[in-house]
Amino acid sequence: MRRILFTLAVIASLLVISSTNSNSQSTPIDQVEVAPNLYRLFVNNAVAVIVFDGDEGKIVVDAGYERTAIDLKNAIMRISNNPIAYLINTHIHGDHTGGNIVLGDENVTIIAHKNVKTFLSTEKKQGDKVIPAFPKNGLPSITFTDSLMLDKNGEQIELIHLRGGHTNSDIVVYFPNRKVVALGDLLFANYFPYVDIGNGGNPMQYLKNAEWIINNFPKDVILIGGHGPVYSINQYKEWVLTLQKTMALAKLQKEKGVTLEKMKEDKILKEWESFGSFFITEDRWLETIYPYL
Repeated sequence: MRRILFTLAVIASLLVISSTNSNSQSTPIDQVEVAPNLYRLFVNNAVAVIVFDGDEGKIVVDAGYERTAIDLKNAIMRISNNPIAYLINTHIHGDHTGGNIVLGDENVTIIAHKNVKTFLSTEKKQGDKVIPAFPKNGLPSITFTDSLMLDKNGEQIELIHLRGGHTNSDIVVYFPNRKVVALGDLLFANYFPYVDIGNGGNPMQYLKNAEWIINNFPKDVILIGGHGPVYSINQYKEWVLTLQKTMALAKLQKEKGVTLEKMKEDKILKEWESFGSFFITEDRWLETIYPYL
C-alpha cells in the first residue's frame, strides 16, 4: 500500500511541477534545434517535448502536462505553419501524456505502446480524488507491442518498446537520418531516475534497457531524455555508470546487514547528492533499489 501511495504521489507531483502557469503568465518553453528540422522544447524547465517538422506535418514526441498544453501547442505552431500530424507518447505518465487532451484532435493521430491506451482509458483513484479516464481525442488510436515504423518527412522513424524499466509502456523513438533518439524517462539526465514499480518498472531492468540503448545506437547519436539536458552516448554511459556505482554500494551495505533506514541515516549516497536534486532524492533512490539488491 505504501508503494502504491508513493507511486500516485509521484505522478501527482509531475503534474504539480507546472503549477506556475496562469492566464497572465505563459509557460516558459525553451526551444533548441538539435538536428535539421528537429527541435527540443523544454516545458517549464521540467519536461522535454520533441518536434520533427516537415511538409507531411509535424511529428511530436510527448505532450507535456495538460495545464501547459495550450502554451506548448502555440510554441509548436510557431515553428512553422505545418499542422501536427502525429503525436507519440513515450509512456503513461501525465507529464508526457497530459497534453494529449489539447493537442489531440480529429487531424492528429496519437501513437503509443498498447499499455498507454489501457492506462489512460481507465479511471483511477488518488485518495478521495477520482482521476477520470481520458476523452477519446486524448487516447492513442494506433498502438503496438514491440516496434513500429513511421515513414514521414523523409525519415523512417523507429518506435521501439523496451520492457519493464521505467514503466510497462516505455518506448524510444529513433530518427536515424538525424541521429537523434528520444528516450522518454529512460533518461533523467544528471538525476536519479524515477522507476514506477507500481506500473511495471524495475530498477534492474532499467539498467539493462540503458545498456541496450548504449549498444544499439550510433556512437555519435544525440539522446534526448524526458528530463534534464541533452546527452551524448558518452554522457549517457557516465550517467549509467553512476547509477551502477550507487547500486553496488547499497548492495555491499545490504550484504553486511545494514538496513535501509541505517543507509539513509548514514547518507551513504552523499557523494551523489546532486543526483537527488530533482524529485527522486538519495533516500527515494535507496528505497527504490533496496528490495532488488
